[in-house]
Amino acid sequence: MNYLGHYVYNHAICRLEPQPYFVVGVALPDLWPRFSRKRRIRWQAVREATVSDPQARRLRDGLLNHVAVDQRFHALPSFLRWQRELKARVVGRTPHPVLMDFLAHLVLELVLDHRLICADSQVGEDIYDHIALCDPEVVEQRMGALGNVDARGLAQEIQDFVRERYLPRFARRDTLIRVVDSVLSLTKLRTIPSKSVVRELLDTAQGMVEPQIVWAEMGAREPEAVRRPHGSLANAPAKGPAV
Repeated sequence: MNYLGHYVYNHAICRLEPQPYFVVGVALPDLWPRFSRKRRIRWQAVREATVSDPQARRLRDGLLNHVAVDQRFHALPSFLRWQRELKARVVGRTPHPVLMDFLAHLVLELVLDHRLICADSQVGEDIYDHIALCDPEVVEQRMGALGNVDARGLAQEIQDFVRERYLPRFARRDTLIRVVDSVLSLTKLRTIPSKSVVRELLDTAQGMVEPQIVWAEMGAREPEAVRRPHGSLANAPAKGPAV
């Protein structure tokens, strides 16, 4: 699930209070590839970190929420069915089945965001407004400790993200095409699907993806990792960094 899908599910469907550091924590895994493709979040460190202040606690809850919601979403019958149907449309038109799996996955998440922003243009602004309430330097410092990662420069990336406010542009088809092209340009494969294949997949997905089907299958409850902070993901021995 992408930025808008996570935000709507957490705050419109599950009715979680949109705490700024939680919101930025949920957004960070999607923002991270734009920040760095070499410096990786150590998720075991995130799970095992001992948190000692509210900002770090909410940031960590947001990170774990992102993972838990993604796991639930990617196992949905609707998501798996739509992915199969998308791939069937272009069988034999791309030489890389693994890339096709990834592309179908990406397109479905982008189209879900497209449907959400078309239904409520304010939701894109709301994400930025909440993230803007965070101190980006605090996020950078806490994230470095939580994720056991060099997060230097993350504060500037967050500031740029808020300033650009590009999520409302997901209402436009040309934006979705540019995002897919940008992601594909980062792959190391020499042959990638043509623009006509990408457009066909986006058009087909727009006729498939129904947010209400997703929400009905997801259920209006918080993922276990957030609803029970001392549950399976958060109850590992405290060997991680103290934050």
